[in-house]
Amino acid sequence: MSPESINYMSIADATYDRAKRSFGAAIYENAARDAYTAALNAARAVVFDKSGIAPKTHSGTRSKFHDLLHGGLAFDANLAKFLSEGFDTKQGIDYGPEVAYVTREQRKTT
Repeated sequence: MSPESINYMSIADATYDRAKRSFGAAIYENAARDAYTAALNAARAVVFDKSGIAPKTHSGTRSKFHDLLHGGLAFDANLAKFLSEGFDTKQGIDYGPEVAYVTREQRKTT
């Protein structure tokens, strides 16, 4: 694994740890946002490792990741789906238009 991919995975690990702490403290919106950010950085690690490309945007990362999946990369489809759903949840939490709440049950499924 390249140094860049290792860096992305380190960010993913740290953000996932933060998501678990937020979940334990019942701060589910932060947990959901951080879980998505962890998944995004893990996807960036895979994309960089497999293609040498380092997408800067959320949509660019998701697009390149899905290209790898369609090209035969073995990966759990539910985890790939989480990138899209997680982005929508994060956007709702961060920008609205209404106040977004995440329940414990919703967070457990992400």
